[in-house]
Amino acid sequence: MNDTATETPKPEITDQTRPFWEAAREGRLVMQKCAACGTVNFPPKPWCIDCGCRDLPWTTVGPGGTVYSWTISRSVAMNWPGWTGQLPVVMALVDVDGGARTYAQVIDCAPEDIRTGLRLVVTMVPVGEDVFIPKFRPAA
Repeated sequence: MNDTATETPKPEITDQTRPFWEAAREGRLVMQKCAACGTVNFPPKPWCIDCGCRDLPWTTVGPGGTVYSWTISRSVAMNWPGWTGQLPVVMALVDVDGGARTYAQVIDCAPEDIRTGLRLVVTMVPVGEDVFIPKFRPAA
């Protein structure tokens, strides 16, 4: 991660997470899906969280999902200091269609409009040269 407070933090891309970030750059949301039992694993792991299999091909999921739970951050304590101008920030646990539950920022959504069960669609937001972060917005 960058340590410059005014910049958006960049993910640390490792061999294990590289397929995720490459797909995000291409506009796709991917997660690992166990070839043995079909469990979707996220965040990326070297083996299946259910059966231990190490055959975890990356599979396109989404592009939608549903809010499972959510919170609103109104201070920089939870966020990168450079994001002060973006407050409040809506964060949600999202049940991704065909995928796993993930934690993500919900954009283009007023805090009073977020709710459990809200349908969302993923969008890839650039945070640097060739680096895109998946965020969600309310479905039309």
